[in-house]
Amino acid sequence: MIRLCEPRRTRPENIVPMINVAFLLLIFFLMTAVIAPSDPVRIAPPTGLGDESDAGELILYIDADGTLWKDGTPGALPEGIGGQSVTIRADQNLSGAVLADVFGQLKRAGTEGVNLVVARP
Repeated sequence: MIRLCEPRRTRPENIVPMINVAFLLLIFFLMTAVIAPSDPVRIAPPTGLGDESDAGELILYIDADGTLWKDGTPGALPEGIGGQSVTIRADQNLSGAVLADVFGQLKRAGTEGVNLVVARP
């Protein structure tokens, strides 16, 4: 009697180590990612056409009541901001007169430029 040789079956590949490596990489990137700090005040920016990026060296927040915030604390315009680029994140319900006053103060302080952050419509 003649026996035919069956081809040897190969063992299925074990993908568990690959899954382990993928999860380790995921955990590594989550732990080393830089998470942006949250805004100190909840701001609803006005709508408009413009760039949404914070391009300034100094970020100031102005809430609907006209309170100026820097680094999570309310207060007046910081001293020694001359020569810096400033980004303003103002609430959409802020009075235009208050915003114009802040722009005037920044100009008198000698800032290099002022960016107003707006939301796209």
